[in-house]
Amino acid sequence: MKLSARIAALDLAPAQRRRIRDELVRVARSDGHIRPEETRLVDRLVPLTVDLKVPPASLDSLWRQGELLITACIYVAVADGEYGVEEARAVSALAHQLGLSARRLGELEQNTFAELAARARQ
Repeated sequence: MKLSARIAALDLAPAQRRRIRDELVRVARSDGHIRPEETRLVDRLVPLTVDLKVPPASLDSLWRQGELLITACIYVAVADGEYGVEEARAVSALAHQLGLSARRLGELEQNTFAELAARARQ
């Protein structure tokens, strides 16, 4: 199942969707700029139908979706073809806030990179 479909299937409250979108944008901007590829991916993962007037939910409300959120952040971080130090640090800090271990983050990164490499070969 595509990542966008997995996020949509969560049937999250608008405030939670807003928080996910905000975190994806924050990771994309962590290297000092947001590239068009990153913006397009954020828009596909959490469409602009999110009401920006709704305040974002707390990060704690996404505890159970933490691994999916981190996976989405990794996708956004590499959308421009790089996984820079600043982006990796932003993803790592978010993973820590969500209670994920460094080992689990490494596994999520490895799985995501393998999936992206497999798609590139197709």
